[in-house]
Amino acid sequence: MRIAFGLLAAAAAIYATTAAQDLPPESELTELERLSRNADDPFAGVIEAQEREPVSVTLRALDKITARYTDIEIAMNEIAHFGALEMQPRTCDKRPPEEFPETTVFLEIFDTAFNSRKSDLRPQEGEAVESDILAADLRVLPVEAVGELPAIEEPVIAAPAGPIAEGVSIFRGWMFASSPALNPLEHPVYDVWVIDCTTRVVAN
Repeated sequence: MRIAFGLLAAAAAIYATTAAQDLPPESELTELERLSRNADDPFAGVIEAQEREPVSVTLRALDKITARYTDIEIAMNEIAHFGALEMQPRTCDKRPPEEFPETTVFLEIFDTAFNSRKSDLRPQEGEAVESDILAADLRVLPVEAVGELPAIEEPVIAAPAGPIAEGVSIFRGWMFASSPALNPLEHPVYDVWVIDCTTRVVAN
């Protein structure tokens, strides 16, 4: 047993010596071989991620009444219509294939029929309405003068890119393709979730 182990160790030493002698000099190695031989840098073979920008978003919209769904591809900052909804993606991100798959989209959704679906209930005879309650509880309090207040400059907020929607905003936030229930659209008629995000490499 010891003799076999000794012979094995000697053979390994001879193979390592001959392998080291057979290696070409550093100048003759390809770039991939040089990166694989660099033991000091654990990330020597990792390619730098290219900067990408969002191009379009693919959403799936469902009509709960008819049980029909439609896949809609929308260019960034453009508006797509589905029933009474207006959907406008602002940005999106998709992880590279070597990472855990995830697609995120920042989306704004507007409802053009929101006001027509409001309840038409009216107060019953003799029932106090909101204006009467506010008037009854309103008290006039004395206000003491505190002098002039310093002027505050209002920040200039740039208008978002793209067309302006006509409906009432009912959703504004991030949606996640892997977890549609994490931040869903709450609507009695429609449902919307993320399918895909298309990006392109930014030219340097």
